[in-house]
Amino acid sequence: MSLNTIQTKILQPFIDETLTNLKAMAGMGGRTDPGFTDSVEQFRFKRYASGAETNGCIDGVMVMHHYIETAVAMGNAVRRHVLGEEQVYEEINEHMADALAEWGNTVLGRATRALGSPRLNIHSEPPYFVYDTDTMKSLLTGVTDIITVPVHVDDVGRFYFNYLIRSVNSELSEVPAAESASPVSGAFGKRPLKPLDPGAKIMIVDDMKMVRTSLKIYLRELGFNNIVEAENGRDAVEKYDRELPDFIFMDVVMPEMTGNEALKRIRTRSMDTPVVMLTSVADENVIHTCEALGSNGYILKPLTRETGPQILAQFLGC
Repeated sequence: MSLNTIQTKILQPFIDETLTNLKAMAGMGGRTDPGFTDSVEQFRFKRYASGAETNGCIDGVMVMHHYIETAVAMGNAVRRHVLGEEQVYEEINEHMADALAEWGNTVLGRATRALGSPRLNIHSEPPYFVYDTDTMKSLLTGVTDIITVPVHVDDVGRFYFNYLIRSVNSELSEVPAAESASPVSGAFGKRPLKPLDPGAKIMIVDDMKMVRTSLKIYLRELGFNNIVEAENGRDAVEKYDRELPDFIFMDVVMPEMTGNEALKRIRTRSMDTPVVMLTSVADENVIHTCEALGSNGYILKPLTRETGPQILAQFLGC
């Protein structure tokens, strides 16, 4: 069944960001076929998927759904473009799953900016990777409709964007126009950043291991080797008290404790430690909240091997 106007408008930001970040994070071209509605009974798990729960006007799960050959090709390409890694994996392991989940997280986060207005208020939770049929069955619990968009990756194969919908606000009658894109990064002027000494201790906070690894690579290229890692906001607050870092790069959307909550707690300890937030949600409200809580600036994901060092250098005074 073809999509109605509302469904098409909701899907468009995801289609746009899928193709944009397929190129940016994996160096791959692609195209999409027209979307359609799928029945829950006919939906089949294709073995690998990265998913994220959504809430707000639509309660459901967004899924990037891969066949094995597409998952392997894309996972290797993302690791090559983000990490500069030359190693090629021939099966999905934790490294590949992390790459695909971060790619999916970036697409979903950037797309939800267009859907995060007060009218729609659609927000996504941190992503996870799905390996097994039982997990996928649990995601289908309560789902009434499935929207599917086939995505063709040049010279590789295809995967699917699926929106597993549990409920839709009955008052939804129109979709606001997408807002203009945010800059890639920005500094807030009330606490100007000073050049950082190469021996300074930098803490990087992100729930995705691949992101922490990539930031370490970029920082070391810039001459910074005293690096502390934290896996979520709670871990960041605990390590801040113990390690007393000189600078912090911190993700916003994380399990256990969000980056914003961690920032709030860190600011009760010190107003002087520079904190730059990382986010894939290109939303002015997110950026303004970070500033209000005491952040010194923000960086919009994705960061790649080509762009990452230069963007970090803007904040470190290199």
